[in-house]
Amino acid sequence: LNLFQDLIKKRSRNKCGMTKVISLAPQGRGIKGEGLLHRPDCKILKRVQDDRVLSEAHGKELNVLTSYRLNDFKKKAGATHVDMSGNIRRAAFTLAEVLITLGIIGIVAAMTIPTLISNYKKKEYSTKLKKFYSLMSQAVKLSEIENGSAIYWNKEEMAVDENEEPIVGEQKDRALRFYNKYIAKYIKADIAENEEEAYKLNIKLSDGSVFEFHNGQCMDLDYDLNGNKSPNVYGQDKFIFLLCTSVSPEHYHPLTPNSAFSSYTQYDSIKHEKLDTREKALNKCAENGKYCSVLLLLYDNFEFKEDYPYKL
Repeated sequence: LNLFQDLIKKRSRNKCGMTKVISLAPQGRGIKGEGLLHRPDCKILKRVQDDRVLSEAHGKELNVLTSYRLNDFKKKAGATHVDMSGNIRRAAFTLAEVLITLGIIGIVAAMTIPTLISNYKKKEYSTKLKKFYSLMSQAVKLSEIENGSAIYWNKEEMAVDENEEPIVGEQKDRALRFYNKYIAKYIKADIAENEEEAYKLNIKLSDGSVFEFHNGQCMDLDYDLNGNKSPNVYGQDKFIFLLCTSVSPEHYHPLTPNSAFSSYTQYDSIKHEKLDTREKALNKCAENGKYCSVLLLLYDNFEFKEDYPYKL
């Protein structure tokens, strides 16, 4: 009887509106509660009559149990109002289980993280290339409104010495004059120094990428996605574009003849053929990273496909 009294009291303490039995009397197989229903925080003071009571705190009828069995309290582990602290089986992982789990997580991470990083880089580089090509194409078109067709823009001849090597100071000055006249006012960028490439004009864009602008057979734009950081390899983080002020069919044969600004030469001067199929452009890109801009611009929409020959 004392055991049942304790169990009922524990049950009543955990919920507002539960009965707190004052007197108990045996009845059949169980216990019948009869007495005062009293919880100070609930402000209940009612005598239990038979099996039902009206709770002033909750404003509804509550069932008052008339028969309790010990097993009911042991088995109902999900009941929040039953004190089960003495019956909970405390479970824990062993050290071996934890180490095995961590090992599996490590293996999965080692297999998936490099792929995730590679995919992220492909997406980032693709976005930057599209942005750069769009930026320069728009700048050229806007400048053509004011300065006429880019094919006829005044590009000074490349300054070379007796060994046909570019003259450093003059080369950069000529590129700067061309840039300031035809391009500078149509893009937001800053001129930065680049001691390693002293004859090239270094233009830094707002997203941290740069392009080296210099005077060759065309005006060459070497676009560096990560801002002159390693590896600085054509086809990986550097991509070359051309702004040709004249078209030389034997060297360029552009597949985009209506645009002065385009990818690197779209003509394979070794095989003497146009790169007029994706297979040709892909093979040429694998041979020489400078030609990768042809593949990306003409055939892949600046997306790095699974068969792209360089690891980013």
